[in-house]
Amino acid sequence: MANNKDHNETIRQRNKDSVQKAALFWIELANDKLSEINKQLLSLSAILLPLTASVVISPITFREYEKTLMLLGWMFLFSSIIAGFIQIALDAVYFKDLSRDSSKREVLWSDSNRDIRDIEKDVKAIGDTPSSSSHLPLILQSLSISIGLLFIMVVAISLLLRK
Repeated sequence: MANNKDHNETIRQRNKDSVQKAALFWIELANDKLSEINKQLLSLSAILLPLTASVVISPITFREYEKTLMLLGWMFLFSSIIAGFIQIALDAVYFKDLSRDSSKREVLWSDSNRDIRDIEKDVKAIGDTPSSSSHLPLILQSLSISIGLLFIMVVAISLLLRK
């Protein structure tokens, strides 16, 4: 009987350690995402500011279709930024949920007064962990930035080809 109890305690400890490592991993990943947000915002502002400033301060006269395409390009770039923020928010919620899931499993595996079969049953009742958050905003972000840059490039080419 003591040997079975030692075996159960070994399994319990192994699973508890595994869940603790997972929780720490997800917390670190969530913090890295926040750091990445800051880097992306700096990069984005460094690109959009000169682009916007060069158009505003230049003495170039735009044709109506160029103005329209430029405005549409900026709108698509802005929608790309919004989609990026939505994706980051979804990822942050996803990582937080993963951390909570790991914490629940850790609490279950930490209870040394319960039979291991009961713990396994409760862990299975929690269900499977989703493999990822939604990627729809990421797809929209990619499409928006591509279309926006295409419109802006059409305007740039149009300006360069003028005689």
